[in-house]
Order: sequence, then structure tokens, then C-alpha cells
Amino acid sequence: MNKEEILLYVSMGFLTLFIYSSIIFPILEDSISLPEIPGGVGIKTIFMLIFSLFHAWYMIGWKKTLLFFVITAGVSWGYEQVGVETGLIYGDYYYTDYLGYKMGHVPIIIPLAWFMMIYPSYIIANMIFSKKPLLHQNKISQIIVLSLLSAIVMTAWDFVVDPYLSGPTVNAWVWEKGGAYFGIPIHNFLGWILTTFSIYLIYRIFESKTTPVENKIPNYSVILPVLAYGLMLVANLIPEEPPELQIIGPIIMGIPIIIAIIRFKQNKELTVDST
Repeated sequence: MNKEEILLYVSMGFLTLFIYSSIIFPILEDSISLPEIPGGVGIKTIFMLIFSLFHAWYMIGWKKTLLFFVITAGVSWGYEQVGVETGLIYGDYYYTDYLGYKMGHVPIIIPLAWFMMIYPSYIIANMIFSKKPLLHQNKISQIIVLSLLSAIVMTAWDFVVDPYLSGPTVNAWVWEKGGAYFGIPIHNFLGWILTTFSIYLIYRIFESKTTPVENKIPNYSVILPVLAYGLMLVANLIPEEPPELQIIGPIIMGIPIIIAIIRFKQNKELTVDST
């Protein structure tokens, strides 16, 4: 077994742990006696984070993975810290003690949670625009288009997870003035676009210095981050809080998943035809 296979299998192992703790156990716990993995939201975040780190290492190498992670953690923590202090980025909110220890006003788990979905969203955006003519206009337009698309894909997740985690059952953070979307201000989602766009823009600028902006899709292992994105949707829908997300979630997160899979299938067919 070579290094690449080990990285891939490790990532699959932690994705499996996430599936068990976040989907299988919650669905079956009332009908079957299953061992529970302790740690709540924190351990589930860690499982998905490790999946993203090892899969990224497999796909883009450890140096770029480390760079991507550092940029994500640093930028997201900075925006969150300023956001809590001023209310300018996401609206007026604060974190409760639910997510554990904080660095400044922000729980330590939060910058880690950003990366666990930043990476799958990055892969989905790459798949959607793989081999598109638009990407060959110039490097700057490629970087901006891919960064914005990645940010939109990532922000779609917040439309699903935020109503539950900021809702009355979990209460991980509190929106002080409420808002139009299940008590969440629309301002928040614009802040997510800004944060994620900044992260992707910085990383893709560095990435473009060493490799083409259009990442190659080497094999079916690239479907794993798409699967992870979809599994996160399923996990966030299981609590059924609020119930309207059962309709909203599959639409808003399902669209990028479907487009990415279609583009992947088209590219595989093009590869076969060219040979």
C-alpha cells in the first residue's frame, strides 16, 4: 500500500466515523442499542475536519493542505472575532458556552469547523467549472470566478446548519436582534460570502503560482468530498429543526451537488473519448 492509498483510506475511515455518529446513531438510537461516540458536535466536527485534511493531502499535497488550513483558520477566526465585537460582518450575535473553550470571543472549534466544509466546497466548485471555456480567459478571472463560486457553495450550508445550531434546542450562538430567516439576519449570509470568498481568494492566488487554477479530477476519489458535503446536509436535517429545512436544505445544497456530479460524468466521458 503506497502513501496515497493510506491517505485516502484514512480519510474514508474518518468519514465513516462521521456517518456513524451523525447519521446512523441518531436514526437508530431509539430502536437499536448502539454504542454512542461521546463528544457531541465537537467530535463530529473533528471527524469531518480530519477527513477534509487527509483527503486534501491526498489531492493537493501536504504543503498546500497546510497552507489552505492556516489561511482558513486565520481568516475565519479574524472575521468571527471582529464580527462578534462589532456586529458589522454577520450581524449582532455572540457565542454561548455550548461549543467549549474560546480564543477571544470565538470558540476554538469554529475555525476548525470552517475548514471541514471549506475544502469540500472548493472541490465542488472545481468540478463544476472543470474544463469550462470561461476559465481560460485569464488567470485573474479564473481566480475570482472560482473563489466566488466556492463561497456560494459553502454559504449554502449555513442556510441549513445555522437555524438548528442557533435555535432553541442547541443555542450555540445567539442572534441578539433576530432576523428574517428563522431568526437569522440576512446580513449573516453576506458575511459568510465575504469570509469564504476572502479565504478562497487568498488560497487560490497562492495556488495559481504553482499549478493551473483549474484542478484536474484524477479519479472517482474526488466524489468523496461531494459525498461529505451531502452527508453534512443529511446530518443537519435529522433533528428536523426547523422542519422547513427538510425542503429548503435539499434544494439549496442539492443543486451544487447535482451539477458537480453531472460535470464529473461529462469530464470522464470526454477523457474516454479522447483516448
